[in-house]
Amino acid sequence: MIAFEGPEVILGISTKDLKAEINDLVRLGELLPEGAVKDYISQGDTCSFKVKGGVSVHLEKDLSEQADNVLIKLNTVAPTPVKFSIEAVAVSHESGSSCRVRSDADLNPFTKMMVEPALKSLFDEMSQGMKQKFPVA
Repeated sequence: MIAFEGPEVILGISTKDLKAEINDLVRLGELLPEGAVKDYISQGDTCSFKVKGGVSVHLEKDLSEQADNVLIKLNTVAPTPVKFSIEAVAVSHESGSSCRVRSDADLNPFTKMMVEPALKSLFDEMSQGMKQKFPVA
């Protein structure tokens, strides 16, 4: 497994409220960057979207027990061509919370070279979306 991490962002929302916000996959979709992500659809515990390059990503909530600081974990499901998970990890902060989006991906070195830029870009833009939606007062 190869780990990818987005930047840590300080948000003006508590970890409890942030968890409630992003566990609603409709609202999670609002954090995904326009332009980098197209055709976002959510239904219950699943969502899908297309990333730059036209690759479709299909995700399902991982409902198994998670560490206390993991707000949500999503795993890819078929027909997504690459197996990976996405987690939002947060801790309480004096202004609200600090959050980071991370991923573990099952990739060979060649696939890593193709996927890494897209994941890093997605995580960077998700972090910016969270900062815009939940600014520190």
